[in-house]
Amino acid sequence: MLIFLIINTVGVLAFAVSGALKGIKHHLDIFGIVVLAVITSVGGGITRDVVLNVSVDALENNKDIYMAIALGILVYAVGYKRLENFTYISSFVKIADALGLALFTVIGAEKGLSNGLGILGTAVMATLTGVGGGVIRDILVMEIPFILKEEIYAVLCLSGGLIYWFGIEVIGVSKNYLSYFIIIFIFIIRLLAIKYRLNLPKGEKT
Repeated sequence: MLIFLIINTVGVLAFAVSGALKGIKHHLDIFGIVVLAVITSVGGGITRDVVLNVSVDALENNKDIYMAIALGILVYAVGYKRLENFTYISSFVKIADALGLALFTVIGAEKGLSNGLGILGTAVMATLTGVGGGVIRDILVMEIPFILKEEIYAVLCLSGGLIYWFGIEVIGVSKNYLSYFIIIFIFIIRLLAIKYRLNLPKGEKT
């Protein structure tokens, strides 16, 4: 469907920006920045497809990888000197990450549903697609992944996957309208969580 092609494309671009900016934050060279742009964009989808034991979309159709490479180079060329000393670069990473998270949650949920998974399996696929690339990116730059420390992150993916399956299979809502709702819902809640530092309960430091 055209809607999912558009969502996937915008999601790839958003996560590519997120990965490239993370590379700039850590003062990586152009190769490192491109690697982070690519892995953030397609890492979650590759993980999902491997778990589902289906052909890997990103390797079967290289368009997403090419887009991520191009955007990584563009961010390096245009933004490196302007952003390398920018105090709030982490905020830009989080905003781009929030958009990619919202978009890829829907892509993952649709992939799970189209492969005949139940509500839990669909939610897991939504989560893998949404957070997988970001987890690999953060591990590569030796940061604790957002999913383990940041504001309600994976919970949003799980919720989006659950809502998607229930809305389609039980209520019979249009996929288009439901996709728009979930994307807007996750993006807004994620931004509010960033702004107001909404966290799940944490253990006390000793």
